[in-house]
Amino acid sequence: MTLLPCPHSTCSTDALIGTALHASTDWILFLEESGLQGMNKVARSLLLNPPAVTFPLGLKGGCLSPLAVHRPADFLVPPFVLPSFIFSDDNSRMEHSPDSWAALGRFISDRRPDTIGGIIVSRDLAGESCLEPQSEVEDTTDRQRVLALPVDDYRAHIFDPELLFLNASTHQSRGHFGLFFPTVGDLVAFSRAACGLAINGHRLDIFLYAEADSDHAPIYADTCVLHYQTGSSAMAKADSIVSSWLSHLYGPPDVFVILRAEDVFTASLFRMVRGSAEYAESVLVRLAPADLIYTDWMGTLTLTEWQNWNVPRVDISIITNNRPRSLARLLRSLENARYFGDSLDLRFNMEDSADTITRQMAEDFDWKHGAVFVHHRVTHGGLLTAVVESWYPRSNDSYGLFLEDDVEVSPLFYAWIKLGLLRYRYGDRRNKSPRLFGISLYQQKNLELHIGGRRSFDARRVFNTTGIAPSNTPYLSQIPCSWGAVYFPEHWREFHTYVASRLSNLSLSLKQEIVPDVRSSRWQHSWKKYFVELVYLRGYTMLYPNYANFTSLSTNHLEPGAHVKRLPRAVFDKKRAQFNLPLMPLPDMNNTSEVLGTGLLDLPGGEMPPLDALPVLDLHGSVVSEDLIIRRGEARRPVVFGCTDPPKSHDALSLLCQQHPGL
Repeated sequence: MTLLPCPHSTCSTDALIGTALHASTDWILFLEESGLQGMNKVARSLLLNPPAVTFPLGLKGGCLSPLAVHRPADFLVPPFVLPSFIFSDDNSRMEHSPDSWAALGRFISDRRPDTIGGIIVSRDLAGESCLEPQSEVEDTTDRQRVLALPVDDYRAHIFDPELLFLNASTHQSRGHFGLFFPTVGDLVAFSRAACGLAINGHRLDIFLYAEADSDHAPIYADTCVLHYQTGSSAMAKADSIVSSWLSHLYGPPDVFVILRAEDVFTASLFRMVRGSAEYAESVLVRLAPADLIYTDWMGTLTLTEWQNWNVPRVDISIITNNRPRSLARLLRSLENARYFGDSLDLRFNMEDSADTITRQMAEDFDWKHGAVFVHHRVTHGGLLTAVVESWYPRSNDSYGLFLEDDVEVSPLFYAWIKLGLLRYRYGDRRNKSPRLFGISLYQQKNLELHIGGRRSFDARRVFNTTGIAPSNTPYLSQIPCSWGAVYFPEHWREFHTYVASRLSNLSLSLKQEIVPDVRSSRWQHSWKKYFVELVYLRGYTMLYPNYANFTSLSTNHLEPGAHVKRLPRAVFDKKRAQFNLPLMPLPDMNNTSEVLGTGLLDLPGGEMPPLDALPVLDLHGSVVSEDLIIRRGEARRPVVFGCTDPPKSHDALSLLCQQHPGL
């Protein structure tokens, strides 16, 4: 503890604050002349042992919300405690220290995305804790205020769950976002995402370029108030309006969120940001206007994930033959889906036996989100070849979405993919794993690999019974999904080589049991047989959704084809009911003025959990540890292939104990 008494017999506020700027401890405690006398034990403990928060905590100040138990304030007055890092970045550049408690509150709030100058804790700790607001701190400019903070089991709280406290160690990871939309309606549509960003500590600067200067009332959303600037003027040109807004920002934004709109303002911003070295590190995210209302999940993305928004590229691979009605249903579902401004190329992969109608549908399909490629085999390849040869990654940021024609997708399927990719491929290092090989759209309702036959499965029931995780958590499973799933580039390349070697290597029979006690060992003509082998030997896993009532991002209609035989109608309908799942719909906005959530955030804490919090299930659906499935594969490899040296990462020949050609 460092004691810094005021150097004057009668200490002014500015002298007291100026003295505090030189403190070397993690916390600074401002006291009145009476010190801690007359204070109850709870209040004294709070001030002497403050929780890890990023803002001042005290007993009195200028309240913003007098009715709350823990009240956000424009400023605090002693006694209160303040984390010293608030001064650390700006002390060297500060010409004059704040000369009043209100000025100190403004200094703090100007550097916070929620524009609060402190928190006044429980009304039980002090009597008259709310002071009269002072005119010099009433101006909120264009900053966003957080009205209510959601309860989150993954973060710490003090006293009660009414107020969420951000961990002080995360203050440096906050981002600066520039939201550049035409109208108030666009901002309202994006408000769930915007409030999510504000609640998570990001700074928002919002500009509505098509609104009149006089129409400047803030937007009151459920969890925050969104302030914005307008710039519409009949006299000014777009370039001057955009340039003026950019020049008044608090430094270059980390991320600009704009629309894919053909107007002079968007074109001007795009040109200025792309053409200036000042914005070289800024990322432009261009969203489709019609998709703004379905963006609630974007408010949970971290700054790093936003900065990688434009990096992953998903290619859609459709495997079809002679089921034109099934193909038409799949294509309709793809057309009705939301892609949030992203481009996706689409490829039709048709067998030699594809009928005329199917071929014509592929040739005539008008895909508005990317290029279309059509591949028609000249000789029969079978489903194994059709799938394995249908896609190959161009880079490690290229992802393959495989859809057989009897699959149908949810209109929100791409949001689920994007959310998973950004969190587990492009987010924090702790959320990345070389053993995660893909993202399933389909929610498991049956397990097909038990040696005795198919068994029903309910992940929510498993997690409730075991208590290993919240019942609504996504999870990791070793089972590769074939009814709508994205596969990662490193793993698909390895699988491609693995299949080629297994099919051509006569020294190891195709009937050789690689994986013990699974039905797939009997599937001689299925690509999944070989992917299951690879998964088992490597200890790989795939991300699966786990929404209520088996609500899924894809479903399978189980129509007769390569692996589904024709059955009597009653038998077939009963079997199909085991696999057909309800698709996650778009929220119905027709009968409400509210912006509804998509349902994608029905997750623990309202966001995608950390990777190490996801339960791991093996090929039989048993809850296991990642270490266990890795050890199983490591123990099996020398038994089957006869070598003990560790295999190289994503190197199939090394895994199979084979030499690369030419070595």
